[in-house]
Amino acid sequence: MVLKFKRPRLYGDVSDENYELSRRRFILEGCLSNGIYTLTAGAFLAGYAKFLGASDQIIGLIAAIPLLANILQMFSPIFLEKLTSRKSLIVNTCFLYRSLLGLMIVIPLLTQNTSARVLLLGGMYFAAYLIFSFSNPAGGSWIISLVPERYRGRYFGLRDTFIISSAAVLSLSMGRILDVFKVSGREFLGFIFVFSIVLLLVMMNIYVLRKIKEPEIVPISQNVNIKSLFTLPLKNKQFRPVIFINAAWNFAGQIALPFFSVYMVTGLKLSYTFIMFANILLSVVQASTAKLWGKLADKFSWEVTTVISIGMLGLCHLTWAFVTKEICYVIIPFIQIVAGAGWSGVNISLFNIQFKHAPQEGRTIFVGFNAAVAGLAGFTSAFLGAFLVGALENVKINIGITVLNNMLILFGLSGTLVILCAVIFAYKFKSNSGKKDSGEYDNNLAG
Repeated sequence: MVLKFKRPRLYGDVSDENYELSRRRFILEGCLSNGIYTLTAGAFLAGYAKFLGASDQIIGLIAAIPLLANILQMFSPIFLEKLTSRKSLIVNTCFLYRSLLGLMIVIPLLTQNTSARVLLLGGMYFAAYLIFSFSNPAGGSWIISLVPERYRGRYFGLRDTFIISSAAVLSLSMGRILDVFKVSGREFLGFIFVFSIVLLLVMMNIYVLRKIKEPEIVPISQNVNIKSLFTLPLKNKQFRPVIFINAAWNFAGQIALPFFSVYMVTGLKLSYTFIMFANILLSVVQASTAKLWGKLADKFSWEVTTVISIGMLGLCHLTWAFVTKEICYVIIPFIQIVAGAGWSGVNISLFNIQFKHAPQEGRTIFVGFNAAVAGLAGFTSAFLGAFLVGALENVKINIGITVLNNMLILFGLSGTLVILCAVIFAYKFKSNSGKKDSGEYDNNLAG
């Protein structure tokens, strides 16, 4: 499918034709990069960590490591905002961090000590996402600069559709392969195959990324120092609510989010095939609703889609509190359907809402600070979740229709907090819900 826009906004000496081609290439790049992420996160990461000997608490913390690494995004603009070209930096950092994720497969070859293996896994995962976080604000700004604002809902909806669809096929096939190897007692060979695919995707991804054109960049006129990294975003009345939204949502959601995959792998002991099937169900709904969220945002606002989608995910988190071995095969598909629509809306909405309210000059400062605060809130929450999983290990609460254990209590707590976030956001956005994305955004959200 060829996606064309009328009256494109030009940047520098990048031609109309090259701009259109670069937008299409960013769709392919997104499919490849998300494939790498899919095979090194979620159930795949939980299964590999369990294979290396990690406990449920440690697996949850490792899964939340990218949130902690996001703190680096707040400081990277000191360097990024001085550059007139960021493409080489982005390409090189993407190669380093994605290759490092694929190379996690060598850990069992380096040591037989369980503690050392788990430490190496956490260390490599953390190092990879530190590298990613350093250049991520520039990467987000790059793709945003290629797409005119009035068409971003349509473009990112289409891009998400392709990304999610490709991830669904990849995850199911790799999940099935892992199950085959696990049943035959050769689980490590299965992970070798999966991580080999990761490294292949890295090579393809970097090739495509190098072919994408970069618009001309005008360095920020202000002096960028440590102090300005804090003061510029916090003083901006339009951007402060964006920081609050991301921090609150991440704190509410990340208490439980890293433990869903852990619960399916170690608690319910589900097969990788079923887990990937459930993920595909989520992905199909996510892909089929991505364009709808984009259209809704174009018609109303990113604020409206944020409230609706976060509310849907709150219901999903709350429903997870009732997932037991007896009903998991029935209730998990239902959760995935609703979650698919919710995640589709949350991802596209929170990505765009930050660029909507951040000034173009010094944009990476605002995006980096937002990611850092959200990441710190999310990792703190995940750490709290890990603590609660251990502290409530022997706790059982009979509520009549089911008995809640430590993880189910955690899921219920997270669901309640996420729904509360949606209610608060709706109240904050109420006076602005009828306004369009043309800049008619007032400062009432600043509280």
